[in-house]
Amino acid sequence: MLALLILISVLIGYGSLYPFDFSLGERGLTEVSTFFTQPDLQMSRGDLVGNLLLFAPYGFVAASMAGTRKHHPASALAVLLGLGGSLALALQIAQLWLPSRVPALGDVFVNIAGMLLGVTAAGLARRLMPSLPGNRKPLIPLGLALSWLAYQWFPFVPTLDLQNITNALKPLLLSPQFDAPRTLHTAVAWLAFFKLWDIIAAGRTSSLMLAAVGVFIVGAKVLIVGAGISLNNVLGLGLALAFLRWRNAPSALPVLLIAMLLSLFLSGLAPFAIQSTPEAFHWIPFTGMLEGDMGNNLMNLIEKTYFYGALILLMARHGAHPVPASIAVAGCLIAVEAAQIFIAGRTAETTDPVLALILGFVIQLGISKRSAHHTRRPPQSY
Repeated sequence: MLALLILISVLIGYGSLYPFDFSLGERGLTEVSTFFTQPDLQMSRGDLVGNLLLFAPYGFVAASMAGTRKHHPASALAVLLGLGGSLALALQIAQLWLPSRVPALGDVFVNIAGMLLGVTAAGLARRLMPSLPGNRKPLIPLGLALSWLAYQWFPFVPTLDLQNITNALKPLLLSPQFDAPRTLHTAVAWLAFFKLWDIIAAGRTSSLMLAAVGVFIVGAKVLIVGAGISLNNVLGLGLALAFLRWRNAPSALPVLLIAMLLSLFLSGLAPFAIQSTPEAFHWIPFTGMLEGDMGNNLMNLIEKTYFYGALILLMARHGAHPVPASIAVAGCLIAVEAAQIFIAGRTAETTDPVLALILGFVIQLGISKRSAHHTRRPPQSY
């Protein structure tokens, strides 16, 4: 678990210091002093959510790691959180020499709040699944399922405003637009979510209850600020519910895996507008996600993390080793990205293959070797 915490810290540093265009001669002690004496505590909602979620995984893993200690777990957690807070502060100070970034002391406070949010989530996970963290089998499926829920309910700000409810239903009732690849992608994502739920609950949840959960998650979006329900959302969930009772059939998992791989290609190559002049290929990972609107980029990252992670985990569930499974998924994504240079409106980059490889490494750390090497285990094997 230490390796996972280090990996999270490296990724946080990468995202915070990108694009690494340091100008060491432009700032001095005066700017550092101003950073502390005149703190900027204002930020947009997207930046607030982004800074919260940036350090939440660190807090979750730190709490899980400290919980494995037999002696002084609270002290171990305090040390790890102190290191996390120091990392947040150091990265903001380093941004003083990054002309493209805007450092703010307020970001540090929100980062610390994000760590505490992760600690709280880890505590809830231990209460819901007392076997954690000693038995980490349900941890990865739970994290992926929560990622799908986070994607559905982003930006997590509830409201009872009637106008917000009206706006959320407009894409469905006033301007419905059907996108076949997106509908298929949503359907297989929901089926993967239901499969993850079965793994977490050891197969003790009925199809009716799972259907109610799916309808509730989508319906609750009308109470989330800025969220909306589209025709593709409804059709995708409906298609998934139509196949819900079939999810425990012997052929269900391999067919689902094939459908998820097919969806990777269809959604990655849409809108299939081929052009003769190739676009540039971006070799630096996460370039597109670290530029532009932070909220939308974060939402896309969460959705891809869920989908790629669920695909790799379910491949492991079917008998594959997580790391080779992630390499296979990354290979498919490389093929998609290579083709995207000839598709109008798409940005070809290395982000998605790298993300898949990272997820394979994380999943390998999160499940036991025994469960990773056995095939067709019953749901309680994770």
